[in-house]
Formats: sequence, structure tokens, C-alpha cells
Amino acid sequence: MLSKQPICLRVKGPFACFTRPEFHVERVSYPIITPSAARGILEAILMKPVEKPESLKRHNRAGFRWHILRLGIVWPGRLTPILRNELGYDVHPSYGNARGYSVFDERAQRSSLILSGGVDSQGNRRMLEYLIEACIEVEDELGPAGRTKSDRRWNTVQVLAKYEHMFRRRAVAGQCCYQPFFGCREFSVAEWNLEPDPPQRIIRPSAESQTHEAPEFEDFGAVFRDFNFTPIWDHWPAEKESAFSPRPRNWTDPNDHRDVPEADKLRVRPQALRPLNARAQYGWIVVARKDGNQIIPEP
Repeated sequence: MLSKQPICLRVKGPFACFTRPEFHVERVSYPIITPSAARGILEAILMKPVEKPESLKRHNRAGFRWHILRLGIVWPGRLTPILRNELGYDVHPSYGNARGYSVFDERAQRSSLILSGGVDSQGNRRMLEYLIEACIEVEDELGPAGRTKSDRRWNTVQVLAKYEHMFRRRAVAGQCCYQPFFGCREFSVAEWNLEPDPPQRIIRPSAESQTHEAPEFEDFGAVFRDFNFTPIWDHWPAEKESAFSPRPRNWTDPNDHRDVPEADKLRVRPQALRPLNARAQYGWIVVARKDGNQIIPEP
């Protein structure tokens, strides 16, 4: 079941880096925010993952997930080159029998092409600004199997209303599970607030500290959409006969029947969805459409 009214959140920040996967070593940002980064911002404020470690709760997929519907590009910013020091090490020192790392020996300088809000005509720093419109989805007919179908559906409606109220309350109060960020964790979101009535046409600031309407059509190219976590879910079965089912020790694909060593077999990992053609109309990029209780992704 999906929420009836989408939730619109306005986010601002000085810098961002939505890394393009085709550039391996040097970090190069997309020109706009990606749907997966927008979902991460919403999950930083309120998140209850569908996957649960307890097997008794895993069969009904208790929790909720975010679906991004539209992205509003209020101020896209500009690409700015910077030089950063990055730390590199083989294994994280928190694991057992792992060597530590030194900030002096494992430091490497790499160039990055990030997004910056720039400055206005008076020399004041501008913020990157986006609108994120999304809806919440919970599994239909949550609740004990012994209840009637109408009672379980009513319980689903109550759970959905609870999550919506929780998110709105936390967004207004400025609360979050962890600091939201634009792509990379060092580029934090400085401000976020709810937008009760999002505009049909985005109004952008101009270089002369004035405002103007976003162009009718803009093409930002193909951007990364999101991941599909179904393979992880299917590889982690629900064992109802036990009170607790740990994570699988072997994350190789069971359908891979090649006669090769176990370490060389295909690993189970989230699958990347097809890229999104980021075509904006009056500043809005449609990621998916809501048709009743179904999400229809844009091509």
C-alpha cells in the first residue's frame, strides 16, 4: 500500500558529489542529484528497512520503503575541481586479525569534480537546492494471519499513517537518524524542511539576485537510478522453525553451477536498475509515477 499524498522535502547544502560509476579512481559528480541519493536523504531522517534479522518477522516483510516520484532542481550549481586527501587500506582495522592503517603512510591525493553552489553577484555563497517528492510503501495486509482480511488491511492503513506522521514530525523538528548527505558523507545537507505545496514550475535564482522560471525543457543526460535488493532478499531465506536466522555465510549464487572454485563463482549482490534519462520540464524530473497502489518507473 502506498501513501495517498506524496511527501515533498526541500534540501540545501553547499557541496555535493553524486559519483559517476564509470569513473573508477577520480570522483566525478553527476550534474544533478540522483534518485538513490535522494532516497538516502529520506532514509537518514526516518528509515525502517523491510528486511529484519529475525526469521519470524521476515516472512511478512515488516517495515516500509521509499519510492522517489519527482526531483525538483531549484539550484543545480556548477562543477568545481578540488584536490582531496583520501585514506586507503586493505581491511578495516575493526575486524579481527587485521592490520591497522596510518594516516601518514596510506594517504593519497586524488582530484575530484564536485558540485558547488557558487556565489551570487554580491559575493555571498549559494546553496545547492533540490526538491524531493516521494511516497511510502508498506506491505499489504500486515498483521497476524489469524485476523480477518479487513482487520489486517485496516492495520496496514494505521501503520502507513504512523510512518507518515513520524517522518513529518521528525522533518519539521530537524531530527535524523544520522546526518543526511549529498552523495558523499563529507558533503552534509545543511538544511531541510517540508514543502506542503510544491510549485508546478520551479523558480530559480538568477545571477543578479533575482528569480526566474526554470526552462521548459532541460536534458541532464543519463543518471544512475537505484539498486534492486531482491537478490539479497531471496538469498536470505526465512526459517520459521527457528527463533533467529543469521546471515548466510556463503553469498555465492546458488544457480551458478560452473565447475570452478567457490571463490570465483558469482557473488550475490544488489542489481543496478536501468539508468534514468534525466529530462526536466520546468525544473521537475519525473522518476516514477504512482498509479493507485503501483509504482510505474519512467524510462
